[in-house]
Amino acid sequence: MLPHEHLFPLFAGLLMFLLTIQAKAICVQNTSSVSYLEASVATSLTASETATSLAEEPCLHNTQECHQAISLNETGRYFNFSNIRYAQAPIGNLRFREPIEPAIQDTCVVTNGSIGRVCPQTSGNWTTINSQFVPKYLQGLPFDYDSAVGSLPTSPPAVSTDPRTTEDCLFLDVIAPQSAFTQKTSGLPVLVWVYGGGYSSGEKTGYGKFNPVGLLTASGSDPGFIFVAMNYRLGAFGFLGGDEVESDGTMNAGLYDQRLAFQWVQKYIHLFGGDQDRVTVMGASAGASSLMHHVTSFGGVGEIAFNQAIMFSPAFLPYPTSDIPTASFNDLMNMLNVSSLEEMRQVPSETLIATNALQIYSHAPYGSTLYGPTVDGAISPALPGQLLVDGSFHQNLTIMVAHNTLEGLIFTKPSIKTSDDYLAMLRQSMPQMSDEAISTINNTLYPAVFDGTYGYTDEFQRALVTIQDSVIDCNPQYLASAMPKSAYSILFAVPPGIHGEETAYVFQNGATAGVDTDVADRLQQYIVSFVMNSVPAASDGTVIPTYGAASNVMKMQASESTVIADDTSKARCSWWQQGNYA
Repeated sequence: MLPHEHLFPLFAGLLMFLLTIQAKAICVQNTSSVSYLEASVATSLTASETATSLAEEPCLHNTQECHQAISLNETGRYFNFSNIRYAQAPIGNLRFREPIEPAIQDTCVVTNGSIGRVCPQTSGNWTTINSQFVPKYLQGLPFDYDSAVGSLPTSPPAVSTDPRTTEDCLFLDVIAPQSAFTQKTSGLPVLVWVYGGGYSSGEKTGYGKFNPVGLLTASGSDPGFIFVAMNYRLGAFGFLGGDEVESDGTMNAGLYDQRLAFQWVQKYIHLFGGDQDRVTVMGASAGASSLMHHVTSFGGVGEIAFNQAIMFSPAFLPYPTSDIPTASFNDLMNMLNVSSLEEMRQVPSETLIATNALQIYSHAPYGSTLYGPTVDGAISPALPGQLLVDGSFHQNLTIMVAHNTLEGLIFTKPSIKTSDDYLAMLRQSMPQMSDEAISTINNTLYPAVFDGTYGYTDEFQRALVTIQDSVIDCNPQYLASAMPKSAYSILFAVPPGIHGEETAYVFQNGATAGVDTDVADRLQQYIVSFVMNSVPAASDGTVIPTYGAASNVMKMQASESTVIADDTSKARCSWWQQGNYA
């Protein structure tokens, strides 16, 4: 996903809420018998409403705080519980390890979550080039790549200096209807959001962009559903790999962060009126490919903490070997001037944050962020595509998947002009690739035939289609084909259809600039219907059919939505899915 603007006002994600209440406090009591709620309610209610005593409701277990809602949205009547801790601070000996639950405390200090938290992050310098190139490409205008490279700043942008940035960032937000507390409403469906950002950037509110009010309003009912969003560790903090991490740490720690947040929802969402058996997880880009890894986690063995998943443009570079994770690990050690993982744990937080930001900014190849999910033999025993085709995934899930029409554009280097450039791109993005695999890609799957037969007319477009298939477009097909009777698929075909475009439609709230309101309303109706009824349907009665044997896909355009057969290349995707390119 294209990185979000990072200079939004502090706590921009909270501006949608009116700070008109001092709401319910959820308090932990560490007793030998039963935990209970101790709360005083001073809620600003309308004249027709009366405050209800909340004094004997159950309380959050295993938390370090009594958590009080920070605000109430007066229109939708939703409370905002911000920055709830779901894991201990992953610092010191816990750095680069699986997260653990907060310890129970003897005393409980009430907090309203007013202190925002953002995990350390940055993005590759190629994203700056990309932001200049894409508009020109879409308009058919020339682009001077060398000039763009020459004008790049030497240090990462301000995202890494956001004052909220801290390693102690594993917090989540809960947006819950007022009726869950005043009328004791329960059994509500839950929607959990996992942000994208290439596994190197992003945060739970999207710097104000992930405003769930539009989705909550689209439910058209009171009380609707509950919305949850969490932070998870990024870059080296969440996805450091290599042999040392495997033996004395946790590979894919960021996935374990997400997993712990899902488990938190299972344990505590009933306190907000939610139903732990009606949980839908939703993500875009890296968030969606994270969910793809959870669907296939541990090869489908054990429990999974959700019932449904919505995955928009699941994107990640599939690494079947440890070559890239090991190279990134060694590169970071060299930059820090340390010689072991243990020494890396001793590096001051501000030093590690700055160095990892510089590493990703300066060393990531075009279209990459150096870090992301890798095969670890545990939560990721093989590539998700391989696990899906083998039936090694969590069964009895209902899913909705989607991709856009021009996913590969933002990840394709503008300077690719020749076949040598194309081959160099392949070797740089997947250095573990065998000569035989490169030959298959170059001569069979994506041959240098530029008459449009293969979906491209020049070398740049050939690279674009190759990246698009291998990194994004094939993933929804893998998922839907593995569970055709319980999968729904969307092709988001609103021009220009670039990667990440649909997110503004998902979180459309009124007249959002550059968003077709009719399309956004339709997409939100599909999402909300899926969350609440397990079938994506629009208010006009249009229902997305299951993927099925016919490979049904709902093509969403500005004028209409129509069902087509999945046009993603099955032959090319089948080759990528096998993972036999090491």
